[in-house]
Amino acid sequence: MLAGWVEKGHRIAAIVVPGPRPGKQWSFGTWRRRWRRKLVLWQHLVPAEVPLIEFGRPHDWAAMCQRLAGFNADVLITFGFPTLIPETVLKLFAKGGLNLHPALLPNYKGPHPIARLVLDGQDETHGGVSLHKMTSGFDEGDILAQIAFSPGDWQSTATLSRALASGMKMLVAEAAPDHSAGVLDGMPQPEGTFTWAQVGRTPVVVGSQWSSAHVAKIWRIVGRAVALYVPIDGKLARLAHPIRRLGPATGEPPARRWGMIEFDCADGRVAHLAYSGFARQLTRWQRAFGRLRLGQRFFEIRRFGERTEGSR
Repeated sequence: MLAGWVEKGHRIAAIVVPGPRPGKQWSFGTWRRRWRRKLVLWQHLVPAEVPLIEFGRPHDWAAMCQRLAGFNADVLITFGFPTLIPETVLKLFAKGGLNLHPALLPNYKGPHPIARLVLDGQDETHGGVSLHKMTSGFDEGDILAQIAFSPGDWQSTATLSRALASGMKMLVAEAAPDHSAGVLDGMPQPEGTFTWAQVGRTPVVVGSQWSSAHVAKIWRIVGRAVALYVPIDGKLARLAHPIRRLGPATGEPPARRWGMIEFDCADGRVAHLAYSGFARQLTRWQRAFGRLRLGQRFFEIRRFGERTEGSR
């Protein structure tokens, strides 16, 4: 996303990222996160030198306004920032604020769109990226442009990450500058009742009506962030990687055997690894090697409120 903006000849005045939690300013995890961010910036933005600002809780928006005002930037572009940005900040930018939301708005507004899409089985219907204007509400502003993902983009965390990175880069490189130039006005979001994308703290228990493919897909894409469980002897056991299909559904309760969990789905009995340190490490390896094999994706952008040549 950042590289796409720079490649089009635009300047990045500053990058604001979530800061460490109180008491964690000098932890090993914080140090590792800072070092990885510097590597990413060096990889994509060299030779540009961009200030990196950490902004953590408790958020001092007045101080942040003073700091951002000094950059004299035209537009604010956000993705995945965990807190609603107040209008006092948006007013600092002549072209306002734009947000990249990983779903096809107005569907699946909220903080956890990807997890909710996969859990609901709606990823291939409402999955994609939307670029919209920022307002005082969450994900409510006019939609400027959208990119829809294909079923192949939902095969794994790696394929989804590739699709998100490529889609955001295209929207930032092509649609955001047109909005700033007054070429792209956007479309107001329709009124109505749409799914609010949030995953609570209640454990996600696999239902007997879920297919084995649906359970495996949840694990492949959001298994590290969303814990999947099946009940065994009155306790919840967490699932990890799918192993194999064992045969037709037996009607027997879930069982744990040799580090695996066997359970019935709607279309048969399957075996998954039980969640453990080994399963977490295996996931890291799969993500790393998956990224190495994937190149950039190219999409068709759907634009809204585009002015004709004569009205620019």
